[in-house]
Amino acid sequence: MPNLQDVAIYTVVPAAFVTMISLAYADDLSTMGAAADQARKTVTAWHGPANSPPLQKGKTIYVITCASQGIGCVRAANGAKEGGEAAGWTVRVIDGKGDPGTWNGAIQAAIAAKADGIVLAAVPPALVGDAIERAKKANVSVVSVFNPIPEANSPVFAWVRPEHPAQGALMADWVAQDSQGKARVLVVEDREFGELRQRVTAFGEKIKMCSSCKLVGSVDITLGTMVQRLPGLIASQLSANPDIDYIIVPYDSAAFFVSEGVRQAGKTGKVKIAGYEGDPQTIDAIQNGTQAATIADPAEWMGWQAIDELNRSFAGDTAQNTPVVFKLIDKSNVPDTKGWLGDYDYRGQYRKMWGVK
Repeated sequence: MPNLQDVAIYTVVPAAFVTMISLAYADDLSTMGAAADQARKTVTAWHGPANSPPLQKGKTIYVITCASQGIGCVRAANGAKEGGEAAGWTVRVIDGKGDPGTWNGAIQAAIAAKADGIVLAAVPPALVGDAIERAKKANVSVVSVFNPIPEANSPVFAWVRPEHPAQGALMADWVAQDSQGKARVLVVEDREFGELRQRVTAFGEKIKMCSSCKLVGSVDITLGTMVQRLPGLIASQLSANPDIDYIIVPYDSAAFFVSEGVRQAGKTGKVKIAGYEGDPQTIDAIQNGTQAATIADPAEWMGWQAIDELNRSFAGDTAQNTPVVFKLIDKSNVPDTKGWLGDYDYRGQYRKMWGVK
């Protein structure tokens, strides 16, 4: 049996240890909350190149989307079409249908049509590697939108993307702040796209700073299967893990189907859904309370930026590869616009650099 001195030592040391852990935990939550607060602020400065080479005339470009279900890549494609037409170019947009065969076929069609450039709107270059190698040999410039930064020897001329790992870390900041450090999180993954894997990895690392938060598990989907599979997967997860109170989706297009799964599980109003891209329907959903937050990309801006990069290639200039701005949007700062466009007149900025009205 221990003596009283042993007992006293035993009781004092854990108390001090718990106090130390509590202070560190509070500091982590404060740091994460400060990061979330910073990311809610309005973008007031131009995030892009200071100038552009003379606008090259008479170009034809093909814009290939990941799929029509991927609202973010469709928005980027629309921006590229708008920007290309503002530059006086001919622009053809092709629905990639979430199918690598269609993506490769569209690139081959662009080469056969003697297009000058190709914009890959969330089409993973790794899955069309041979085709874009042939495009480079045919002197067709390729710009990648949304995807991870290409390898140094890639046939991709330039990339247009936000910092996806930073977005994943920011999502963890928001979850920690919003839950006051008590979140139980389910992550929905789409492993088709490298940039989405980067977000998930960064989220998983950053959420560890919230010591009382718990990553309960994950489910896998694809753009092609989310409509049929996602509601049932979510309902099943909520039944098996009733303490889940946050669900993070890989893109806002998936949030509606997650909401349906939440409804099927009888958890409406008890689970918060957050995602990425800030699409128009997401802004509506945050306004009406069916989605809690998004980390928004100005996708149309990204399309214009892709056109600027192609112009640099056509002019024999170097790629700028400027990371795209993003913003945390929740109920506290949700705009009254359809989608988030970047808080800045990027169209006017590019038109000024290009010398067009």
